[in-house]
Amino acid sequence: MPDNKSMVSVVIPTYNRQDLIMEAVESVLNQVYEDFELIVVDNFSSDQTLDRLYEIKDPRVKILTEQRRGASFARNTGTKHAQGQFLAFLDSDDLWLPEKLAVQVGEIQSLPRGSIVFSQYSEFFNEQPKVRRILSGGPPNLSVITMMIRTEDFHAVGLFDESLKAGEFLEWYARAINLGMNISKLDTILSLRRIHSGNSVANARQAKDYLEACRTIIKHRRKV
Repeated sequence: MPDNKSMVSVVIPTYNRQDLIMEAVESVLNQVYEDFELIVVDNFSSDQTLDRLYEIKDPRVKILTEQRRGASFARNTGTKHAQGQFLAFLDSDDLWLPEKLAVQVGEIQSLPRGSIVFSQYSEFFNEQPKVRRILSGGPPNLSVITMMIRTEDFHAVGLFDESLKAGEFLEWYARAINLGMNISKLDTILSLRRIHSGNSVANARQAKDYLEACRTIIKHRRKV
């Protein structure tokens, strides 16, 4: 069994991603850093997502199922089952490069409690990775898929806001900053974010939630 003093708990929420989920999972299983557990939380997919996940024989993979209540709820469920010292998140339509965990574990172990490590990511369309680079910057340029944090520090900030269907990471990040978390940004591309219609602001509810997350960020900044 892995030693949880150095283990990373990786959480992937998913719903009806039979055509993409295995690519995401394989990008985790192909990490050069092997001390991890992978927790996939499925929101009762109605396609073949679960069938494909159950074909995986790697003992580090844990599959949880729950009612469809959104990515925030699924991520929170994953964190509640996490046994590792560190937490990292990946979406089921995105990918990690093989060095992702190794580089970030090395960085976060050199930092004190209360630190969050981000790397850079590139966007890609379908089979064309690394179309353009996302530069370092404020919260809009940060992504949950590039983050690593100590599990105890994540819970000190609190769970993701389950009332938000979009922008929940920005809201969580605002709370982390307000709590005084130290932010380390690596100038290395370690993640690939897939651009497709399913991850856009597709309806008024999502747009409203993004606006609410932005209002929360402004409110927290005014308190600093």
